Amino acid sequence: MKRFIKWTAIVLGGLFLLSALAGLLLYSNGVKKLNQTYPNLAVETINIPTGSDAVVRGKHIATIWACTRCHGEDLSGMAFTNDPLSGLFPLGGTISASNLTSGLGGIADTYTNADWIRAIRHGVMPDGHVEVFMFDYSTMSDQDLGDLIAYIKQVPPVDSSYPEMEFGLITPLVSNIGLLTPAAERIDHNAPHPADPTPDTTAEYGKYLSSTCTACHGSSVGNLVNSWEQEEFINTFKSSILPNGRAFGPTMSSSVFTEMTDTELTALWLNFTNPKP
Repeated sequence: MKRFIKWTAIVLGGLFLLSALAGLLLYSNGVKKLNQTYPNLAVETINIPTGSDAVVRGKHIATIWACTRCHGEDLSGMAFTNDPLSGLFPLGGTISASNLTSGLGGIADTYTNADWIRAIRHGVMPDGHVEVFMFDYSTMSDQDLGDLIAYIKQVPPVDSSYPEMEFGLITPLVSNIGLLTPAAERIDHNAPHPADPTPDTTAEYGKYLSSTCTACHGSSVGNLVNSWEQEEFINTFKSSILPNGRAFGPTMSSSVFTEMTDTELTALWLNFTNPKP
């Protein structure tokens, strides 16, 4: 019995040591990902309109592309101590979404057009460091990106003060398995940019808009809704209530989908329900 207990302790101790070493390696690799830099990343030039129509459209884009999900309705940012998607899992640290306004603590006064393009489309800050929490916006068209920047540049200033960033334990670990991995690492920075889409009730336009959906659900999202009727699909996303009567979770119940027009939701429905070749 003593011998059995001894060898059991040795095996368990060895497994614990191996787990600790693996965790240390993953953590170290995760920290490297979060501190990755892209020095002198060249960015394309796009037209940044100044008209009121572009600003109105840009505000709409900021909502349906989930910018406001992390930066807030007024774009003044927020500090995350839990994961930014569901808010259910503690990070063991603090990661702040920047204040995008020109208020105290904001970045708008220091950002050039090139800085905005680099940050939004490429997920890279002006100093070359990656944006830690950022959706992949590399598929956003030039027109939509220009309208979005036009809106951000004129949003009213809001003062803010957020704590210094601390990765904590969780974020570096999960960045190794595809969760919370910086967008800059996933983006092909030399890929051609998408053509400006034609907003219409087409599966093609729905595919363009689906980037927000696939960012969380992956390519299998269509399997969840491909049996829904058009009216059922639209009502679900307008009300945040599933066909079975259950409410959406905290991520899906945001204004991302309730802000979408019937045209946009119909296009999404067509994209997810049309058989793919």
